[in-house]
Amino acid sequence: MIRPRSTPLRLTAALIVVFAGFLAVGLGTAYLVMRQTLSADIAARADQIITELRSIPETEERAERAAEIAGSADPHMMMLHASIDGQQIGPLSLTGLADGVVYGDEIGFRWASEHGYLARSADLGAGRVTVLIGRRSLGELNETFLAILGFSFLPALLLTSAIGWIAVRRTGARVETIRGTLQALTEGHLSARVGAPHPDTDLGDISRDLDRMAAAQEAATEALRQIGSDIAHDLKTPIQRVAVRLERLAQADLDEAVRDELGAVQAETRQIIGTFQSLLQIAQLEGGQGRDSFGPVDLGQLARDMAEIYEPAVEENGGTLSCRVEAPLPVTGDRHLLSRLIANLVENALRHAPGGPICLTLNGSTLRVADAGPGIPADRREDVLRRLVRLEASRSTPGSGLGLAMVKAIADLHGARLDLGDAGPGLIVSVSFPAGGGQSVAKIGKP
Repeated sequence: MIRPRSTPLRLTAALIVVFAGFLAVGLGTAYLVMRQTLSADIAARADQIITELRSIPETEERAERAAEIAGSADPHMMMLHASIDGQQIGPLSLTGLADGVVYGDEIGFRWASEHGYLARSADLGAGRVTVLIGRRSLGELNETFLAILGFSFLPALLLTSAIGWIAVRRTGARVETIRGTLQALTEGHLSARVGAPHPDTDLGDISRDLDRMAAAQEAATEALRQIGSDIAHDLKTPIQRVAVRLERLAQADLDEAVRDELGAVQAETRQIIGTFQSLLQIAQLEGGQGRDSFGPVDLGQLARDMAEIYEPAVEENGGTLSCRVEAPLPVTGDRHLLSRLIANLVENALRHAPGGPICLTLNGSTLRVADAGPGIPADRREDVLRRLVRLEASRSTPGSGLGLAMVKAIADLHGARLDLGDAGPGLIVSVSFPAGGGQSVAKIGKP
């Protein structure tokens, strides 16, 4: 699609206008010069005949020459009337004509030249002469330039426009590809590329540089992801060993104070293990793992089941959990991961809005969880979707900052769109799954 504000389109239109303008000015100037030359030639021929008759001293000889000129002339090219010593030579209808352009109906000759005549009159001493010179050459000039306009100017303009349109389409397609790649990269699809071939033009250079930048960014992100995964994996095992030893230690005969302290250490250890497990799972989801187990999921029934599971915990905290399912559509995905997505959203609402109402709704293929808590400022909603990001700078409340990051990873794996909005008051999280059971899942994430 060519946008009206497209720079290539505007440049092409400007070039076509400039080309047409110069060509029109050139043809117009040539036409005016040639018309002026032909008009001067017609006037000169009339003056030449008058001068010739004036130069003949004898009246009788002058009359004979006037009769000779009038008799031999083609009426379409020239006509002459002379009154010499009472002798009338040529058509009488030419008498009394004023100097200038006249046409056939003005002199009573409908068969006369359609282009008209230039009329010139002069005194001959003993008489008067009127000469009409046909303006056919001016008509032929008009026809010639109309032919040039029809067979040269317009085809050249159309050809230039066609070439410009092709150039605009090719350039516009390249620009749209670059725009789409940038949009995909902005949305986090780091595998997006402009793709070859890269023509030897400025846009080709930009495409090549953009692909290099995207490849470097993907490699760097993948390296960071791998480092995080490796660190989580390497630390998970020794921490689990510590947890096992703490369990064994808890079975020993310990003082009450030591046992309380040991219980706190075990709780912290379990939170650390949970954090590492979440980091590992997010890294695996971002790498595309889990898509092989996709299948049809009744998201409506899953939402009801999760609401039934969490309802006691919500009521225990003094809140309410409602579930509403309307016209559910089929969804393709992993039931376990989708359960984790709903659980994280409900737990996030329960953690940040305790004692308030939590609404779990499914409309078609769009899942929403809304609470009545403090919500998230609009300028921080993208931040909380990243790993280990928390709005509370002191990090004194429970949580690791991985709940919504896990939700985003699961949503991206399923090709769903995740939106955070204002519930007025509170936060509303919407997860819109692809229509048709997840047909666009394969387009999202790494191949």
